[in-house]
Amino acid sequence: MHDEVRHTMVDFMQMKSFAEDPLVLTDGDGIRVIDVDGRRFIDGLSGTFCASLGHGNAELAEAGAAQLRRLAMAAPTLATNDRALELVELLLGLLPDRYSVIKLLSGGSEATESAMKIARQYHKQTGNAAKYKILSHYRSYHGATGHAVAASGWPVWRAPYEPLAGGFIHLHTPDPYRPPFDVAPEAVAATYLRLVEETIELEDARTIAALITEPVLMSAGVVIPPEGYLRGLRALCDRHGILLIFDEIITAFGRLGAMFASELFETWPDILCLGKGLSGGYAPLSAVVLSRRIADAFWGEPRDLVQFHSGHTYGANPVACAIGLAAVRQLVRDEIPANAVREGERLRAGLHRLQEQRAWIGDIRGLGLLTGVEFVRDRVTRARFPAELGLGTRIRDAARARGLLVRTSHWMLVLAPPLTIRDDETDEILAILEAAFDDVVASGATASAPDVSAPLAPAPGAGR
Repeated sequence: MHDEVRHTMVDFMQMKSFAEDPLVLTDGDGIRVIDVDGRRFIDGLSGTFCASLGHGNAELAEAGAAQLRRLAMAAPTLATNDRALELVELLLGLLPDRYSVIKLLSGGSEATESAMKIARQYHKQTGNAAKYKILSHYRSYHGATGHAVAASGWPVWRAPYEPLAGGFIHLHTPDPYRPPFDVAPEAVAATYLRLVEETIELEDARTIAALITEPVLMSAGVVIPPEGYLRGLRALCDRHGILLIFDEIITAFGRLGAMFASELFETWPDILCLGKGLSGGYAPLSAVVLSRRIADAFWGEPRDLVQFHSGHTYGANPVACAIGLAAVRQLVRDEIPANAVREGERLRAGLHRLQEQRAWIGDIRGLGLLTGVEFVRDRVTRARFPAELGLGTRIRDAARARGLLVRTSHWMLVLAPPLTIRDDETDEILAILEAAFDDVVASGATASAPDVSAPLAPAPGAGR
């Protein structure tokens, strides 16, 4: 089966190098996956941050199988289906009363793309047709479709497809570990917010439709914005008539220890994008949640042409919705977000112990079971190792050799295991990482390296 790998394109990977040492998975059980050669690995990324309820989850599999026997497809341009209506009702019951309408789709890129389209159409239908620009952050990732790529903030993902659609403006990444100016920690949020405000002023608020952001910027390196930043964005958007969109494709459904990151940051957007954990990774499923104010602009007579003029073949698919119902119910019933809090704290405590003996581990950050580890040559200056050293890649390969799958760049490692993980399994991840770190140190990769300034590569991609 290894030979067939040459004929398959894998996301974001150079196929030549992948084909030399391919990973071909066949089975999964709990937090583990098994490859074609029978080797077992801990899935330290929950697939792509979505297999949050573990592999081989019988309840989710049975929900999908039962629905397949009933109805596999409901023409989304002509009808909806009972499973979709049940899922919408369930989600609205978990959300604040400010939300009233949900559009179900089949992937994160579809959700973020639709949210930005909805924002532009909303302004056109409410007398503000000049509002079309979309603000987003550098180093962010919002998906792989046209507008989603344009909103994303890493040049390596954008450059192959430029020129992209116009009207997309980027903001500084609100990174408290690496602020752009020498400011006191308590002033970091205010500094970033002032930069946002200046961008709004210089772009002309009358032309800005929306600001889209991840509450925790995963592909920027699991960046948790400084205290007050998201609330400040909410205030700026309200002041200037800009819609606030939260991309919670990764951060919702227990990943950060709450059903929604918006709860943790006490900030709710006008439009909320959901996905990944919504189905536990068992079916392609995403959602765009609209506040009442936004939804009202799309309600009218057919002759008014105010309906949302976009859709996708597998939107609100009954099989995906049936699995989504089972996944969300399981998350609530089994108090899975609380387990994410406990195990995330255990994981980061163990990583901090490993950091004490390893000066090249610069920062450990995260919430719930989304954790980032940043590597540095010097903790004081926070200078990174040169990209050509490939430190992160070496750690990834060493971990894989010992039975753990993680995502890395040359400066970052990310862990996001299934939310069902137990104490002993968390400890096993830590033991494997410690051994992998030692393997890399023994190879000399963390020894003093030339002081070479290298451009950042994206932190591990989200996949949409």
